[in-house]
Amino acid sequence: MANWSSMFLNKLGKKRRTNTRTYFFKLIWLGCISVCIPVILASVAYYQFSTHRMQKYIQAESDSSLTIMKDRAETVLQEIEQDSLQLANDPFIQQEFTNPQDESGLLKLDILKKIALVKNFNSFISEIYLYNSTNNEVISNEYGSIEKEYYKYKQNIDELLAIKRPTQWTQLKGKEGYITFYRQLPLIGTEGPKGVLGFEIEAAKLSTFMETDAVMLTGDQGLMIVKLNDPFGIERNPQVNQAEETARLQGIAMIKASDQNSGIFVAEGIDGKPAQYHYVKNVFSRTYVSVTPEQVITDQLSWIREMTVLIVLVFVGVGILLTYITSKRAYTPIGQLISHSRSLRGHGVEPKEDELDIIKESLDYLSNETEKLESYVQNMEPSLREKFLFKLLSGDYTANQTLLQDCLAYGIGVGFTSVVLVVDADHIYKEKRFLPEEKGIVAFSLANVMQELLNQHSLEGYVIPYQGRGVAILQFKPEMEQQTMKELTSNYAYAMIEAFHKYLSFEVNVCIGRFYPYIADVPVSYKEAIHALQYRIFRDAEPLLFIDDFEHGKTQSLLRYPVELQEAILHALEQEDLPTAIQHFEKFTEILRHSQSYVFIYQSYHIFLSAFIVSVEKQGANVVDIMEHNFFGQLRNKQTSKEMTDWFEESLFPVYLWLTKNDREASGESAIQWVCQYIHNNYGNDLSLVHCAERVGVSPSYLSRLFKKKVGKNFLEYVVETKIGQAERLLKDTDQSISEVATAIGYSERNFIRIFQRHVRMTPGQFRSQFR
Repeated sequence: MANWSSMFLNKLGKKRRTNTRTYFFKLIWLGCISVCIPVILASVAYYQFSTHRMQKYIQAESDSSLTIMKDRAETVLQEIEQDSLQLANDPFIQQEFTNPQDESGLLKLDILKKIALVKNFNSFISEIYLYNSTNNEVISNEYGSIEKEYYKYKQNIDELLAIKRPTQWTQLKGKEGYITFYRQLPLIGTEGPKGVLGFEIEAAKLSTFMETDAVMLTGDQGLMIVKLNDPFGIERNPQVNQAEETARLQGIAMIKASDQNSGIFVAEGIDGKPAQYHYVKNVFSRTYVSVTPEQVITDQLSWIREMTVLIVLVFVGVGILLTYITSKRAYTPIGQLISHSRSLRGHGVEPKEDELDIIKESLDYLSNETEKLESYVQNMEPSLREKFLFKLLSGDYTANQTLLQDCLAYGIGVGFTSVVLVVDADHIYKEKRFLPEEKGIVAFSLANVMQELLNQHSLEGYVIPYQGRGVAILQFKPEMEQQTMKELTSNYAYAMIEAFHKYLSFEVNVCIGRFYPYIADVPVSYKEAIHALQYRIFRDAEPLLFIDDFEHGKTQSLLRYPVELQEAILHALEQEDLPTAIQHFEKFTEILRHSQSYVFIYQSYHIFLSAFIVSVEKQGANVVDIMEHNFFGQLRNKQTSKEMTDWFEESLFPVYLWLTKNDREASGESAIQWVCQYIHNNYGNDLSLVHCAERVGVSPSYLSRLFKKKVGKNFLEYVVETKIGQAERLLKDTDQSISEVATAIGYSERNFIRIFQRHVRMTPGQFRSQFR
């Protein structure tokens, strides 16, 4: 290699010495070619890029114009359809068909007023007419009430009655420039139409409102509005009968035959030349079409070609000039290459004596760095794919184009039928194998097993840990039957259930959403799988849950909250009879489970918990202590019926007994002290048990039992003794009369003497004489 390089350099140097000018010209031509080729390639790339951008711009303009036309047209058309329905349901019109004999003419006058009111409120309506075949009369805002044979468009009425569809947009003969929305009457009945309600709409006004040149076509498939647009304002030749020409277009026929809701394709336009068709269908059997001539696009791209040619010429000229100048200074490319190789020293390349070896080592070093970079990118690819799947499941993709681009970038198939499986482990936190904050570890363990089983079953799909659960997205070929896909999915799910139980001792639930043919619907399938998890609340014995099994099997049975069992449970807890409370609660749970309604079961448990807290408070428990337990927060974390039942029986019911027992003792002491002090401070007033119970926040019966237990005497005895004690003090220490003393302690004089004598064994006068 070195000898060959030396020979080449010597020969090159010799040639340069012998014929320098010839070599110089060759060098210039080589430089010019080197400049021109990249410039031409760059120009071609620029032309393609500009063309693509222009096409996207034209398409965006067409999309925007079509959306505006659709929104404006729907505003008018839906309003007219709604007005037609309201007018058809009007009592006067219904009376016209049920009792057509109106000798006074007042009913027809009322109908005319209704029709005129609707017509005047909508400027697009030209005429509203009502025909009743029973009396063969037409009521119109234009002609009033006349017989059908005198009505100008009587043949149109026969044509509308002959149509088998009860409502439809159509174009009638003799009414060019108008479209008709009819509704056969009556609305309810099996005897066929007896009349028709028609709305005549002026197409020119509707086109003006939509701010576009539109052609309206009607047929059995509904109304089609075709916009023959030109986003750059190039004028077209006017058509004599634009509607007929448009209706005969092959592209219009293709749109009618298509079962897609939207699309873009190229077909022959109204001028016989290729045109771009963009259409959108909605649920109201209306189709909106935008037709843009391909010539418009081609004409707009001509300036790009001219600009590209100009740029090429400029860059080629500049390249030739620069080549000529630089060739004088850099006429030996090998010398330039060797100079560049010296600049690479110190970047992982050891210095060599031979400069060509330095270049080789430099290239080898760059090759090694490239391999390292490729390896690094390959290692990063799974994590990037997981981030993409996270974003897909969360439904963050709002644009299908962006989603498809990311699918292509991360190797995700888009032409498959997809379904989402969610695997959730049960009772692992209750068994204290994991802490709640270790959901990520649990999800990672689930995902690892799921991925291994996915490979064993030779299924196509992706597995990721997501939100504390394992999630699998399975993909099947579109031609596969759905029953086969469901069987393969079920086999995979049962294999996971068995593997988790056998190897990890996990009891798991596998919930499956529906199958969808578009990758954009994967978030929908995921949400359905999560929704299926809710049904564990009454089907926790079944580890595999298909959303279809629940949605299709819902019953409309009458749901009633078992309030009598609630009262029985709380009564047993009040009596500290825990076994009986558990027995009643099991019946309570069984009734809820039979309802098979997640919302009803979930709310019933919350209702019971509310009644539970109220009962605890009535038993004298401290409200602050009750709230500190955060009962409702704990209930929200329970997902299955077994989890809820275990929580109520093993945790909540014992807490009830503990709270009522301890808090009753603590709060009872303070309550009795307060009541006793209240009696001493208010001995002159009427003191009732009910009033005192309300003041301390307990029931009268509970206060009576607690008072007897703590004081040793009942409430009334204590009140009487307090009053008599105060009376003794007043008799001894004051000069108040016996009547004044009786009033001071809240008694009449007669009752005071009687009660005082019974308790002290002497009259108040004798007591004063003896102790004063």
